[in-house]
Amino acid sequence: MKALVFNGPGKINYEDFPDPSIDDDRNLIIQVTKCSICGSDLHPYHGDKIGKKDYSQPTEKFCTGHEMIGEVVEVGKAVKNHKVGDKIMVEAGAGCGECQNCIKGKTNLCTGYTVGKIATAYGLTANLQGGHADYFQVHNADIGALKIPDDVTDEQAILLTDALATGYYGVKNANIKKGDVVAVIGQGPVGLMAAEAAYAVGASKVYTIEPNESRRFKSKNFGAIPLAPDEAVPTIMEETKRLGVDAVIDAVGKSVTIKQAIKMAKFGGRVSILGIIQPDTAIPLFYPQMKSITIHGGIAGIAELWTDLLPLVQQGKIKGENVFTHQFDLKDGAEAYRLFEAQEDGVMKVMMTP
Repeated sequence: MKALVFNGPGKINYEDFPDPSIDDDRNLIIQVTKCSICGSDLHPYHGDKIGKKDYSQPTEKFCTGHEMIGEVVEVGKAVKNHKVGDKIMVEAGAGCGECQNCIKGKTNLCTGYTVGKIATAYGLTANLQGGHADYFQVHNADIGALKIPDDVTDEQAILLTDALATGYYGVKNANIKKGDVVAVIGQGPVGLMAAEAAYAVGASKVYTIEPNESRRFKSKNFGAIPLAPDEAVPTIMEETKRLGVDAVIDAVGKSVTIKQAIKMAKFGGRVSILGIIQPDTAIPLFYPQMKSITIHGGIAGIAELWTDLLPLVQQGKIKGENVFTHQFDLKDGAEAYRLFEAQEDGVMKVMMTP
C-alpha cells in the first residue's frame, strides 16, 4: 500500500509501506476513506518530545496519523460489533483492551503499562501504525471504533475521532455548567471545537483567544467573542468587573498560555489544559494555590465521549462547520503537512483522501 511515513523531523514522505494484517482477533482492517492531520502530529514533525519519545533522535519508520474513517474490509474472529462493509470512525488511540478502564472506553487511563503493554495514539511510533494510509488496522475494534450514523457527515465523523472529542474533554474537565463564562486559549481545531462545545452545554459567554487572525474569528459563527492574546486579559478582567471567568480551556499548553489561563480564571475557577505540554514547560503553582484554582490536565479517552457527543451533533447543537479549509490527495500529504505547520493560506484543518 501507499502511506505517509515519518522519516525524521520535517520529513513526511508518501511511499510504499507493508499492508497491515490482523495480528489480534479483536482487531479489524479498514480501507481508509478520509483522514486528517492533528496538531499533535506536528510534535514528531518538529522533532519534539511526547512522553519519553524524543523525535529528534533516529527512530524506526512508521505511518503517521490518528484521525481517520473508513470501510471495514476484514474482521478478526473475536470482533462482535462490526462487519465487512461497515463505515466506521476510529478512536485516535488504543490501550491494552483488557484492563477495566479500557473496557469502559477510558483508554486514556489504560493500566496495561503495568504488564508491558503500550497505550498511545496511532501513528506516533512503529508499535501502533497510523492511518494516513490506504489501509489501517484498528486495535480492540469493539471498544475503539463506532459505525458512523447516517446523519453524521464525514467531516463531523473525522472531528469525533479526536478534535471535537478532545475539545469536549476540556469542557468536561473544566466542569462547565449552564450560565458559566468561559475562555478558550488557542483556536486551532481543538480550541474551536472546545468553544462550540462549551456553548452546547450551556455556557453563557465564551471568549476565544488566538494570535492568528484567520483562525481567531471563526468562533464568531456560533456567538463567541474573539480576542487577540495581548487584549485578552485586560478585556476579560474589565468585562467581568475584575472577577475573571469561571473556566479556562488551554488548547495550546505552553508556559505563556498556562500563565494567561491562571490570570483569567476567577478565585475558585477551573483550568483545563488540552495542549501537549513539553517536559521543560514551567507551570507556576503559586497563583493557582492563592486563587484556589483547580487545574486539570489530561489526554482524552475518545470512545467514552461519543455517548455524550453524538446526540449533540445529531441535534445540531454542535455543527463543526468551517473547520476543514483544505482538501488534499494523500499523495500530496507532504505538502499538506507543510501548509498545516506553516498556517498558510488561512488553513485550519486539512482533509486527505487516499
